[in-house]
Amino acid sequence: MKKLLVVLVLIGVAAGAFAQDWAASYNKPGNINLYASGGWYYWPEVSVAAEYMIGEFNIGPVPLDWGVAVRGGMDFWSGGIDYSVGALATLHLGLIWNLEFYASLGACFYGPTAAFPVTVASYEGLTYWFSKSLGVVLESGYLGWYFWGVGIEFKL
Repeated sequence: MKKLLVVLVLIGVAAGAFAQDWAASYNKPGNINLYASGGWYYWPEVSVAAEYMIGEFNIGPVPLDWGVAVRGGMDFWSGGIDYSVGALATLHLGLIWNLEFYASLGACFYGPTAAFPVTVASYEGLTYWFSKSLGVVLESGYLGWYFWGVGIEFKL
């Protein structure tokens, strides 16, 4: 997660005057983004999220959008079902080619098999936007277990 944030900052700093050529913003304050994805790490797993976009700031001419999200996940393994729910702060970097990178960091509750049920949560991903409100996502993260998935993002 730290590596991704460092890369995002370095991209913003290195871009300088060229940012208008490749940077874009796909979120406005007040937008609500809904995510749903499914994948297979060791076992089948699903993840859903709701995100509220709070604002935008710039590093030089590069626009970065930020918000807060609630994310939940379920992992279906041979011993039962694990679940988690977390609250995360999010950061988005958009590119003009209908691509948007996002990263988030927060905390989650993980149960029922965890020895320590509160842990760090993080999610990173890439959205390809088909329209202003519908995109396909490829994401990975940690919500008490490692997750990756392919799914959709819908913007309200």
